[in-house]
Amino acid sequence: MTVPPPFAPRSSEPSGCAAGSPAAPQTGPDTGGGRGGAAFLEGQVRGTQVRSEYRGQNQPEVILSFRVERYDAVGNRILLVPVELRGLSIEGSLADGDRVRAGGRMKSGILRVTRVENLTTGTSVVAKGIPKPLLVLAWVLIAAIAAFVVWGLSTVLFGSPGPPAGFPGG
Repeated sequence: MTVPPPFAPRSSEPSGCAAGSPAAPQTGPDTGGGRGGAAFLEGQVRGTQVRSEYRGQNQPEVILSFRVERYDAVGNRILLVPVELRGLSIEGSLADGDRVRAGGRMKSGILRVTRVENLTTGTSVVAKGIPKPLLVLAWVLIAAIAAFVVWGLSTVLFGSPGPPAGFPGG
């Protein structure tokens, strides 16, 4: 995933940010000011935590959460954005103080991402899920079973039409 250079100005700047400041997260044109839309940011990692949540499934969802902070030339914090990676597993590592670049969707004030570029180590941190080909195969299998059940029920309820007239063996 290629993330554009960070920070274009937006209408509602965090406190301490001047309009046009390079600290404001870049948001897409259809985001409504960063609420529920695409956003990109770059900064320093703070408060890294890993936890697991069960949502009625046998396999837990792993969540890596942290804050991305930006500082001005004097050292004052000018931006603070909570970030989460969620998946069945997380590959890669982040440590407090690492510089990162991330892009994702804002949801309830949290930037939800599936990939973070660690600029300090030159690696990526990726949230892994169920592979897409496996999901497609599962849906095709479910559709085939549903079609078979519908065909079976229609045969039982409405009877088999039998072979066409003049068909041998009928």
